[in-house]
Amino acid sequence: MNSTTFYIDCLCLLPLDFLYLSIGFNSILRSFRLVKIYRFWAFMDRTERHTNYPNLFRSTSLIHYLLVIFHWNGCLYHIIYKNNGFGSKNWVFNDSETADVVKQYLQSYYWCTLALTTIGDLPRPRSKGEYLFVIAQLLFGLLLFATVLGHVANIVTSVSAARKEFQAKLDGVKTYMRMRRVPNHLQVKVIKWFDYLWLTQKCSDEEKAVSCLPDKLKAEIAINVHLDTLRRVEIFQNTEAGFLCELVLRLRPVLFSPGDYICRKGEVGKEMYIVNRGRLQVVADNGKTVLATLKAGSYFGEISILNMGTAGKECGNRRTASVRSVGYSDLFVLSKKDMWDVLKEYPAARVRLEAIAVKRLEKYKRAPLEKAAMGRCQSTPGLIESRGRVPLEEMWISPIDVRSAHPYSAGHSLFSPTPSPVTSRGQQSGHSNNNNNTNNNNNTRSMDSPMSATSSGQSSEDPTARAPQSAATQASTGRQSTQSGMTCNSMTQLMSEGATPLLGTHEALLAEIKRLRERLISLETENAAMSVKLNQQQWEVEHRLAEIEMQICGASSTSSIEDNERNRESII
Repeated sequence: MNSTTFYIDCLCLLPLDFLYLSIGFNSILRSFRLVKIYRFWAFMDRTERHTNYPNLFRSTSLIHYLLVIFHWNGCLYHIIYKNNGFGSKNWVFNDSETADVVKQYLQSYYWCTLALTTIGDLPRPRSKGEYLFVIAQLLFGLLLFATVLGHVANIVTSVSAARKEFQAKLDGVKTYMRMRRVPNHLQVKVIKWFDYLWLTQKCSDEEKAVSCLPDKLKAEIAINVHLDTLRRVEIFQNTEAGFLCELVLRLRPVLFSPGDYICRKGEVGKEMYIVNRGRLQVVADNGKTVLATLKAGSYFGEISILNMGTAGKECGNRRTASVRSVGYSDLFVLSKKDMWDVLKEYPAARVRLEAIAVKRLEKYKRAPLEKAAMGRCQSTPGLIESRGRVPLEEMWISPIDVRSAHPYSAGHSLFSPTPSPVTSRGQQSGHSNNNNNTNNNNNTRSMDSPMSATSSGQSSEDPTARAPQSAATQASTGRQSTQSGMTCNSMTQLMSEGATPLLGTHEALLAEIKRLRERLISLETENAAMSVKLNQQQWEVEHRLAEIEMQICGASSTSSIEDNERNRESII
């Protein structure tokens, strides 16, 4: 009831058609319905806001307004010369009375078109009313002409507004490069980049285009545009929807020109890249050998943002390869800082990504370890390499003390070291230097060793001096075995004279080494899993501690407010 439109609608609904019974048919009685023209204007404004082609709609609506104005003025002209009489004056067409309705309408429309556009000669009016009507038509035509020109100028300006803004930025960049004397080839590269940006996006700043929108609408737009791209990344699959939405808001679009390097080998990586459009090449150090090709939907650099650990949150891993853009490439960038900011709010996703990071880091750790072991295999004797390209160290069996019976004294036992089948060259030379010419007959059952090479004066002719000599020989042998580091825990006792020591088979040693290495890998995996659990528990404790501190701060502030109120009451 308080709305103005209600009274306008009531005026349009008046039953004026009943007046036809008394005065006869008259179309002027229906002119009150023209008051509802305001609804048409509201409809045009609403349609202009919702259409995707506003400039085309403005041009069409302008032509429509002109046709409606010409129609109304033609109807008014027809009413006037009908009252004056058809053909009574030169101002009125002579054959209008005998012509049909269509011809009368076209004659009236033609006269109004000449009057409002001021491009033709009009019949000279005769009466005062005709003069007033023509003057009003000419003045209205003048205003209409100016309005149409202004409206057309606005349409042209709005059409080229984006291009003018873009061209202004390009001109500014050109001026800067000219003042700084940038090389010509680099200037051409910059101009081509602007051309590609205009052809593909028509806008140089996407964030500025949606800066006026509220955060909720920005989030919905970003989700609808980039969520499918983020779901194609393997490490983000099967995660929470809210987590993906938060990551989508932190994606930044970047554009690279042909030949640009997205990253180089050895650089510290702090971002992850997702290819939206274009083609990239993973090249070797020489820049010519192509190792792989990345297309739309591919991603790289995920190890940098998954680098877990205290230091990993601030720094990243070194890039292991260089990535170069073949043509113009449109990519999305996700920084490590943004990733960790989101993970603070989603602990479940954090645990899952940490588990993925542990697996990937274990995978990448094995290659450097194998290479280092391969290097040791080439420089250290006694190393062999298995089919799995894992260097194995052959076990050494140290000399074992052999209890041999003396031919002259059955109550004394002599220990002489037995050489290993894989002794060094120094030990072999020591064996060759033994003087066996004088002891061949007396020591035929003793083992050849460096310790058995004694002087000719202390031969079997002096049996009482052999025991101290053999003891000294045993002590020196113990020192040599300790220095060489080749002492074996298991000892083989030779019960018979001239027997050889018992050695483990080569297959048993390989099996034992394989078992130990598998155990080492399992321990590393358990250690990594335990570190993930400890990090999660540490985060939960810190989160709980922060909540308790906030509660304490809130309680202290509440108590301070109550104390102030009591003091105020006591003062009052």
